[in-house]
Amino acid sequence: MTEHKDDPRYALFETLIGCVTDNKPHEPFETSEIDVRYYTDDEWFKHEQETIFSDVPLILGPSAMLAEAGQHFTHDHTGKPILVVRGRDKKLRAFLNVCRHRGVRLADAPEVSRKPTFTCPYHHWTYGLDGTLTNVPVEDSFPDFDKSCRNLVQLPCEEAHGLIWVNPNKNGTLNLPDFLGNIANDLDNFGIADDHFFQQTVQTRKANWKLIVEAFQDGYHVTRLHKNTVGGFFMDCVAAQETVNQHIRSIVARKELADAIELPQAQWDFRNHVSFAHFIWPNTIMVFHPDYISQMALYPQSSGETVVVHSCVIDSKPASDKEQAHFERGFDIIENGVFNAEDLHTCEQAQIGMDSGANDTLVVGGHEGGLRAFLNICEQSTGDFDRFIRQPNAKLDIVDLHDTADSR
Repeated sequence: MTEHKDDPRYALFETLIGCVTDNKPHEPFETSEIDVRYYTDDEWFKHEQETIFSDVPLILGPSAMLAEAGQHFTHDHTGKPILVVRGRDKKLRAFLNVCRHRGVRLADAPEVSRKPTFTCPYHHWTYGLDGTLTNVPVEDSFPDFDKSCRNLVQLPCEEAHGLIWVNPNKNGTLNLPDFLGNIANDLDNFGIADDHFFQQTVQTRKANWKLIVEAFQDGYHVTRLHKNTVGGFFMDCVAAQETVNQHIRSIVARKELADAIELPQAQWDFRNHVSFAHFIWPNTIMVFHPDYISQMALYPQSSGETVVVHSCVIDSKPASDKEQAHFERGFDIIENGVFNAEDLHTCEQAQIGMDSGANDTLVVGGHEGGLRAFLNICEQSTGDFDRFIRQPNAKLDIVDLHDTADSR
């Protein structure tokens, strides 16, 4: 195999070709079980929030959402009120969306908006795009007041690989090179930083967040669940995955993979011979479709409810009404036909089934290796679930992900 040190996709592509030519699965088959309470227990959910989501880089959307100075949006799905804004210096910043006077919510922009400053509706304290407190009405009524001590509280924020990264912990860090490992190469090689923001949807679904992640971690369901939409484009149960730090690089064979077997590597097509679907810890799924990229972010609200934010980027702004209609049709098929009617609906039905008490455990089979990898990654942050259930007040052993995970 030719070396592609800057593009790790080639190695997994070759692995998938081997699965086809050798007629064998990516990993040896095994059967395991998962306690249903892993998805329903409220105390475990609180534990996950503390150990997974309280201090971690999160992707809040494609950076192309905020192309111009003054463009901003508000984000409330992490439990913290967040304001993300593009400054006049073109830099992206994230703040706690809280006025420093009396703590009132500063901005309301669930969709991208644009303004030159932010003014609190209560007493009209005004802040610049860089978070600086610029105006206090009747300022002389605040003797010995230093405005510079009341700028907006900034959160760790970085624009990298075409995405907006924010840590909701104001005292936290990002350190994306260490966090991402060579998953960063994939994000760059797929060209997200040069893409055009096309559309975004936000909805709340009645399913545990892990169930939704798991829906994108196996090749077992693709031709079955999606038989009326995209299932016919794929080979049955031909998939492979690998862990990178706490992320998962996964690949599913499209029927066109058969054409690639005899092709030189230079002609391998990472969007049409296969479909890559990456899990980026802790809550993002990136699906690289032939014509566009879906970024699905999952924000747990309770053990049985998750906010799902689906953002779509395309190579460039549509140049005609015909192109616009083409991408709108494609987005509708994936958003409403595949994700909503099939993946997310099925997750909700699974949640109902688990709450019914019909099963004490769920079964994981040989073609669900990605699901098993995801559960192992979660355990490195949360500790062992069975021990938590037996000893809810015990201090669990939390593994240092950077010391133990595979960072190929």
